[in-house]
Amino acid sequence: MSNKVQTAKIEEKNRNITDMIGIFQGIADNPISKFFLNHTLDYCNKDHAHRLEVCLDLYFGNREDACRKCKTLSKFVNFLINRGTSSFGVSEDELKEIMEDKYWVKGLSSVIKGIAIFGVRKPFVPGAPFQVVWNLTRACNMKCVHCYEDAGSKGKEELNTQQVTEGLEIMAKSGVTSIAFSGGEPTIHPHILDFIRKSNDLGMFTAMATNGYTLSKDGECSKYIKSGLKFVQISVDGLEARTHDSFRGVEGAWENAIQAVENCVDSDLFVEVATTVTEYNFHEIPDMITLIRDIGADWFMIYNFIPTGNGEKIMKLDISPQKRFKLLKRAYNENDGEMQVLSTAPQYATIAEMMISEDNHVIPTHFSNPEYNNPMVEKLADFIGGCGAGRFYMSVEPNGDLYPCVFFPHESELKLGNLLIDDFEEVWKNNELLNTLRNKEILQGHCGECDSHNICGGCRARAYNYFNDILAPDPGCINNKYEWEKIKNKFSSFKEHDNSLF
Repeated sequence: MSNKVQTAKIEEKNRNITDMIGIFQGIADNPISKFFLNHTLDYCNKDHAHRLEVCLDLYFGNREDACRKCKTLSKFVNFLINRGTSSFGVSEDELKEIMEDKYWVKGLSSVIKGIAIFGVRKPFVPGAPFQVVWNLTRACNMKCVHCYEDAGSKGKEELNTQQVTEGLEIMAKSGVTSIAFSGGEPTIHPHILDFIRKSNDLGMFTAMATNGYTLSKDGECSKYIKSGLKFVQISVDGLEARTHDSFRGVEGAWENAIQAVENCVDSDLFVEVATTVTEYNFHEIPDMITLIRDIGADWFMIYNFIPTGNGEKIMKLDISPQKRFKLLKRAYNENDGEMQVLSTAPQYATIAEMMISEDNHVIPTHFSNPEYNNPMVEKLADFIGGCGAGRFYMSVEPNGDLYPCVFFPHESELKLGNLLIDDFEEVWKNNELLNTLRNKEILQGHCGECDSHNICGGCRARAYNYFNDILAPDPGCINNKYEWEKIKNKFSSFKEHDNSLF
């Protein structure tokens, strides 16, 4: 392809992207549009849902009738959707086929709500968290050396069943798309199936993160699926028992985790296998990907090591930026259509951007990398990419305290409020810490100067846990070598491979 043709294609692509963004910006900034959008955010007592969700249900044929006000507002919402989809080259029929899944409708509602509240900003902020990770309990049947929750025994102030139910109702009414139950170990909570059932009944996509011990038993998977569980994340931290069991502090943990993966795959549950990478298991990751792919899991998630909770004691095992870069490149190339290989490391987005081919355009984000033929979609990474702490997701502690992410330490300056005490929607819209996390223009060091700050921006939890500053550079990036050297010098006994804690 000649340079002139390439230049022409790039210019046409940029014009299309500009037009697309301009459409949404125009809608968001227009006073009449703002008026209608703001009225869709009210809760309709007649239709028992937010007016925006009622409008979307009418548009997609999921509801036959509604009150007069909702039907009037739906005409504006129809216009908004049609303008947006036409800019992507998506037909109304194609969109309705995609939106047959009620969770996609809920997600679209959050996007439109985000436009109404925050406008079209880069990176984008939805009208409610797409996902909330709820650590139901600190109780756990394992002793993981890298546990962010420092779990073990049940906490003294954990919410009771009625309070958890109330919290789920608050989040559903606020527009949260997905709830992921975690811990501690959520499967040992006596009411976990009730909470899954309630979350599902409230219309939220329900997921769970587990060590797999419970699900390794015959017949257990079916109980969770019948209750409404749609997605399970099972932790596997090694290629064999020696590595994994050392992490988990329990003999036999690896066999149970692998059996749980097999049981969930056989039950047609969407399965993600998660592994936290350190110097101790770095060399095992390529073969682990092969093993998990052969078992039939849907996703393999490479978790960024965060030195918080128990992890603070094993900082020396954090891998170097060079090793992280090498690993993420390998992970990207492992995507073959059978199993997606993803990472919570925001730097994965820059890897994806760097390795995009001409024929297959991949959204460069750390949490998803589906391929599209429409080149306009690729640029959306500027809006959806980067660290999602307090922007796409947040976390709830066993006592109801709210934090931007599960990997933030439980310090007063990082606490956003409490689910049952504070107004959840008000926290999401106006909390000062969240507004700081959402502004990628104020990041410090190379993270602020980098051209990829919108699709990456570094992990804010790593920045805080290492430097006590959410705006500090993420030392996991190869462009932040100076910060990494400072960390290494902090530990006089630092070694590239130190297994002494195991």
